[in-house]
Amino acid sequence: MATPSLRSSNMAASESGVQEDVVNEKEDSLTFAFLSLTQVSSLLEQDVNGVQSKMEEILNFSECQTNLKEAVLVDYYVSGFWWGKERNFTSLQLAGFMELLHNLMDNLETRHVTLEENLIELSRTMTGIGKSHLTRKGSLNFFTVEQAKDIIDYLKISLFQHYRLYEYMFKFPRDEMVICAQQVIETVKPADTPFPAPLEEGIPSAFHSKYLSPPAVLLQDTEETKAEINEMLKVQEEAYTAKIEILEKP
Repeated sequence: MATPSLRSSNMAASESGVQEDVVNEKEDSLTFAFLSLTQVSSLLEQDVNGVQSKMEEILNFSECQTNLKEAVLVDYYVSGFWWGKERNFTSLQLAGFMELLHNLMDNLETRHVTLEENLIELSRTMTGIGKSHLTRKGSLNFFTVEQAKDIIDYLKISLFQHYRLYEYMFKFPRDEMVICAQQVIETVKPADTPFPAPLEEGIPSAFHSKYLSPPAVLLQDTEETKAEINEMLKVQEEAYTAKIEILEKP
């Protein structure tokens, strides 16, 4: 015959086992469309740069450096995830929080709901938090009331405060602009003289051609002129010498 203490111990163990089974069944039954629990666990091991890189892969974004929409969405989800991580959310809570961020942004992007409609959606999602007996699908009853208040405050300063900007971004996509500049660089031609050719803005080309680098024809004429002058000087010198010799004769 079991003693009262042994019976109560068995009952407590049985209740504890039932509670653990309920929690495990609850986690197993929850499926998130945006981030799975496995993906959340992988993101928790990364620093902020690693989270950003993996988030780009999850979203299948490859042009975050040039595409404004992709860059904004990556920043939206990375900031939200890091905020939840700093609040010491569990993997389950982070997955639920990221699902909430995704649903609100998807409402804005695809369904084009107004701010008031998204606030109503948030209110419905938050219903049941703090009441463990409410287990309706899509509820976030694994958060505490204080955590729910923090989430609402975060959404106020992130999504809702900039709601009009997000609306504008999705409604009026930016045109891709290709910005380029063409430059034509003219190199200096090899100089025929021992000196480099002057720059265009240095001295007038006529001055350079006349004095610094005269044409070859002019140089040839100059040499011929010098030869003629030398010949004339030689003739004059010979005539002068002949006259002196005549004067010196007795």
